[in-house]
Amino acid sequence: MIKIFRTIRQRMLKENLPDRQAGRFSRYFLYAIGEIVLVVIGILIALQINTWNEQRKIKAEEVKLLKNFMTTLQGDTAQFHYYIEEFTTIQNSINILITHLDEDRPYHNGLPFHFLNSTAVWSPGIDLGVFSTLASTDLNIISNDSLKQSIVDYYAFANRDFRPLTQKYQEIIYHASRELFNTRFDQLWNTSGRAMIPHDYGSLKTDKEYNFFLHSLKNQLFYLVQDPLRKANDKAGALIRSIDHEVNELTHR
Repeated sequence: MIKIFRTIRQRMLKENLPDRQAGRFSRYFLYAIGEIVLVVIGILIALQINTWNEQRKIKAEEVKLLKNFMTTLQGDTAQFHYYIEEFTTIQNSINILITHLDEDRPYHNGLPFHFLNSTAVWSPGIDLGVFSTLASTDLNIISNDSLKQSIVDYYAFANRDFRPLTQKYQEIIYHASRELFNTRFDQLWNTSGRAMIPHDYGSLKTDKEYNFFLHSLKNQLFYLVQDPLRKANDKAGALIRSIDHEVNELTHR
């Protein structure tokens, strides 16, 4: 671009004017204008290059941030899969106990494990580290507004729904351990022996309080833990796919 302007300026300076003095003045004037134009163009090009560099840096930071989010989400999903399996075994134990008590089935040595497992407490969670760090600075580094909103929604779900519901389930078990299990079983969470032995198995069959707890626990397990876990897993999976797509878009622009 500068070369083109320089060529034009030189051609103009070579033109013959009728008045020698006027021509000399015109040449000086055109030369000064040409130099100014060249300086302005140089400044504009430098500004454009600087803008490109800044945009490249911002894009690199955005890609790095999104990859950190994706790593965190992959950790969340690995945890979700683990706890979904664990709580499925708890659901199975609750069902086995309900069947034995409701159908007046005889006691056998496998039942102490199911009494133990039905009271298991796990603490599934969603890693808030990356989001909390970024939220305290500037989330606007993410250029895709739709993706940014999806990220915000996921962590809002973590704080508003997932954590309170799973904590409520834990509180139910803790309350039962103080008010219910202590008078009906030898001990709680004997993980070394993998057993929780009832004082009187026969009496549990007609124990209205314990049976109410057991039947209710089956529903509470679903609504407070299993359903939120599945929702969290679905949300995290969808978000991982969206972030992966956005990273590919940013790195190939």
